[in-house]
Amino acid sequence: MKVTLIHNSKAGDDDQPSKDVLLSLMKQAGYEVNYQSAKDDNWVAALENPGDLVVAAGGDGTVGKVAKRLVGQQTPMAVLPLGTANNIAKTLGLMDSPLEQLIAEWATAPRIKVDSAIASGAWGKTHLIESLGMGLFAQTMSKADNDSNLEQTPAAEDELKAVLNLLKQQVSQCSARSLTLSLDGQDISGEYVLLEVMNIQYVGPNLHLVPKVGFNDGLLTVVLVREGEQNKISDYLADCLAGNCDLAPFTQYQGKHLQIQGEEFDIHVDDKILTSSSLAAPGDPIVVDVKVVPQSLEFLLPKT
Repeated sequence: MKVTLIHNSKAGDDDQPSKDVLLSLMKQAGYEVNYQSAKDDNWVAALENPGDLVVAAGGDGTVGKVAKRLVGQQTPMAVLPLGTANNIAKTLGLMDSPLEQLIAEWATAPRIKVDSAIASGAWGKTHLIESLGMGLFAQTMSKADNDSNLEQTPAAEDELKAVLNLLKQQVSQCSARSLTLSLDGQDISGEYVLLEVMNIQYVGPNLHLVPKVGFNDGLLTVVLVREGEQNKISDYLADCLAGNCDLAPFTQYQGKHLQIQGEEFDIHVDDKILTSSSLAAPGDPIVVDVKVVPQSLEFLLPKT
């Protein structure tokens, strides 16, 4: 079995296995491995002839950028969760299996076709693997990207707690936006402090926003928190900090196509921030379009 391994050696904390350890485990399992560093752009060219399986070893950022390159392709993808949050791996049910077991089972592991999405607007078009959002999470991601203290947090668990605390601090500073929203033609417009279009169950520091994802049901889940419901967010984050991060009590809708229109807000598309200036020309409203792309990726699941 020929495997292309795309590895982010900087993902997660210092406890993650090295390149040599990963290669040793794969060769012991009988795989022929083409190793590529996620920090080197050569990995993109390696996907032109990926072999039988593409493996993303890293966090959600690494998994997401590899998955975007495989949308619509026939090559299946496996995930080795080495990051901090590992929201994609968590949704796929991979977190309870040791890496050695995941690797050994690739040749016979069950496979599943999963949905992705396409987000488009004035900036262009991009594939969406995890989620797209406006409001609290997008605002906090901008802050977190510029927070040097987070980069110095040694353990993944401590970093997740630090991000939870940062989110909690931002709730009172997050202004609501008037959004015109159309989901498959249904008007769900309103004043919102949080909007997340979810393709997986979790976002950010393992926040559980969607109860169960139908991997290939052709539907996106739209999660909303209105102006005046900030206490729902604060209470939920407090529960998460106390170790009780169950399903968030936020409003949910499901659909195939969401159109978003409003003024002066940033969004995140997976782990990338798009500022309001890139979303519309000066004086024009922001228009963002999100459509599901059914069964456009194939992932390996753990054996039960």
